[in-house]
Amino acid sequence: MCEGLGARLDEEVEDHLWNDFESCAQSVTLLYRNPTWKALQKAAASTTQLYKSGLEREKKSFDRGYMAGRQSVAREILGLRRNRELSVEEIWKLLSKPLCPTDHSRPSPGPPPEPSDSHAVDVFQQALCVPSNAVSPQRVNELNSFLSGQLNRHRKRVHSPSSGPFKKLRRSQ
Repeated sequence: MCEGLGARLDEEVEDHLWNDFESCAQSVTLLYRNPTWKALQKAAASTTQLYKSGLEREKKSFDRGYMAGRQSVAREILGLRRNRELSVEEIWKLLSKPLCPTDHSRPSPGPPPEPSDSHAVDVFQQALCVPSNAVSPQRVNELNSFLSGQLNRHRKRVHSPSSGPFKKLRRSQ
């Protein structure tokens, strides 16, 4: 019964993560199509929410794996205890031994992950949530025009078939 509850909770978390992903994709698409300050704020907020949901999912997965490992060790000790009498020293030896043998011939997978910096996320959110009465309409227009200019400058150029180099070659022949 407990496994069914865990599976249902996993599905709910996955659905929540998927919904956050869809929301993020939609808001980034909207930002690309309509580069305004409001669209940027929405895209940044939904991206931040997706990031937080991903971290939450990762933490829950780690916790479940940790608990599964502890239960596995407890079952192993209980099985050894049933077969023969274990002393406290033997139990301590079993608990203190490394669970996975270290293989020094294999390269390390990479640097250890850095702890998440929730302060940076909070500062980012505070910057996005500027009160509407603190920003003048002129400032909003400046931000919108700046954002539009930046997106247009970095956007890939789309060539129409009539303005391509092949059209010019045909005309000159």
